[in-house]
Amino acid sequence: SVSMTDLKNVANLQCADSGNTSDDAMAVDLNQIIPGSPRPTVKQDLEPNATVDTTTASTVPKPDTVAPPPAVVSSELLLSQALHYLRETVQFILNQAKSTPPDGLGAAEIDELQHYILYVADVKATPRIYFGTRTHKQVSQLVDELRRKTPYRLRSAVLGSRAQTCINHKVRKSLFIDEECRKLVDENACGPHHAYRKLLAHKKLQRQGDLEIWNLEDIEMLGRETHACPYFAARELSGTADLVFCPYNYILDPGVRASAGVELEGNVVILDEAHNVENAARESGSFEITDEQLQVIAAECHMMVERRMLIAEHQLVGTLASTLVNWLKSSGHPYEYPEFDTQTAVWPRSGESLDALLERIMLSPQFISQLELAVSVIEGYIKDVRSRKDKQRWNEENNNSRFRRGPPMDEDVDDRHLSAGSMRLLEQLLRVLGYLAPDSPFRQDYRVACIRKSKSLHIPNERAEFKSKGRPRKKRKVVVDIPASECTNVLAFWALNPGVVFSEIAAQARTIVLTSGTLSPLDSYASELHVKFSSTLEANHVIDPQRFRALTVECGTSGELLEGKYKNVDLLTFQDDVGNAIADIVARSPDGMLV
Repeated sequence: SVSMTDLKNVANLQCADSGNTSDDAMAVDLNQIIPGSPRPTVKQDLEPNATVDTTTASTVPKPDTVAPPPAVVSSELLLSQALHYLRETVQFILNQAKSTPPDGLGAAEIDELQHYILYVADVKATPRIYFGTRTHKQVSQLVDELRRKTPYRLRSAVLGSRAQTCINHKVRKSLFIDEECRKLVDENACGPHHAYRKLLAHKKLQRQGDLEIWNLEDIEMLGRETHACPYFAARELSGTADLVFCPYNYILDPGVRASAGVELEGNVVILDEAHNVENAARESGSFEITDEQLQVIAAECHMMVERRMLIAEHQLVGTLASTLVNWLKSSGHPYEYPEFDTQTAVWPRSGESLDALLERIMLSPQFISQLELAVSVIEGYIKDVRSRKDKQRWNEENNNSRFRRGPPMDEDVDDRHLSAGSMRLLEQLLRVLGYLAPDSPFRQDYRVACIRKSKSLHIPNERAEFKSKGRPRKKRKVVVDIPASECTNVLAFWALNPGVVFSEIAAQARTIVLTSGTLSPLDSYASELHVKFSSTLEANHVIDPQRFRALTVECGTSGELLEGKYKNVDLLTFQDDVGNAIADIVARSPDGMLV
């Protein structure tokens, strides 16, 4: 339980020597200030020679203990973190009070907390800006422009993937970097993760430091120098930054957005090269899962059932995974779109509606409700296991009984659970199924597909239509029937409407700015994204109209029509005609050309 006094103490938190906030530094444990609050993503070190009395949240001397030096964090960052976690804590208490009000929390206190939330929302000084672009290379260019060509200096951060920032050699050797990283962090076996607080306090990243504005390459190099994890440091720094650079998917993809801690509520979103947003949004709203991934989920659930852990919940999830695997591997699918290494069947189709298919593969609305409940229970169990493991490790590192955070974990208690990868796939599946719910406005914007992909790129089988014109492509052959033993089966949910995910972003963000040189016509663009732009600007073209001409090329050097149809694009005659036409235009363009 958290008393009103505790909350007010945090609200009144003042950093020492407030007149020198840029250089001032101190160390603090936020759990010291708000006992019982949700654990922050990053917890700062305790004060030297001190321990925490969990009943009073006061600091008392710890006798005969040599504590490691604390991470030194600027008071500006500290205050920003404290206020951030305070708001999260108050919101957490209010959510809990909706079902069961905590002891000692009456109507007056709840009203005061609700007023505080409204007050914080109203007086929030500056909204955070999320600046998204298509690739990490473009992100680096934007950071370089800000650093070299403007005098503007503010707290900035860059979000990147583990594959780009991980410095743990064992993890980098793995084919599955994300999974290996999560495993080592969960087991408390990653040295750089233990030390990532060093980067938060590094003088180069502070105000007026050499890397006050940094990109991923900068923080990765600094992480290698200090043997501290750049990935978790960047995530923590983004939580208090004024400007966060990131690729599109950190903003558009709901799963990635939640995992990276991107908060759109009340903040500003800027998307550069926005003509790519439609396709990126469709990809973010889609989901694919292979039969191998489903088999892993089924095997993990079977293991948990054998260990007598949440039997009903794991049985339900495992049964679904096995059912989907059997359906994907069955031979009765009406493959309509055979290509050189894949076959695809798409629903809804003639003879079977989407509802009928979902019912047939155990994804009816009634079953989905049971699945949501089961996954929620499993998530709670995993959080409990991890919490007990954290307490156990903490108690082992601090033998003094006054440091103990709770009873030690029973050595006989089984601490196994579903892997992070399996849980992430289940969460993504449930998110997409939510868009397919009977009351969803986007139900008609989805297609479900069964895809059979060849594990071999060269299957000896050719379609007659590819022989009808010109010579067939030698290294690209078309599969009509792929043996089940030589293929990977994929269950796909395709979003056809970018508004599925973009409308959520528009509803949360304070402002969205989309910039590009090729967004016209804006009316159809806004319709695709399911938003209305209150302000638009279409600037004049930089090229003088007198020096511009638009032409179409109807036929190639062979005299054949250049028709980019499905049946033509793989013919070498078509490809040769296009290539020869471009080569001829290049030869006649003395000052170069842009393709």
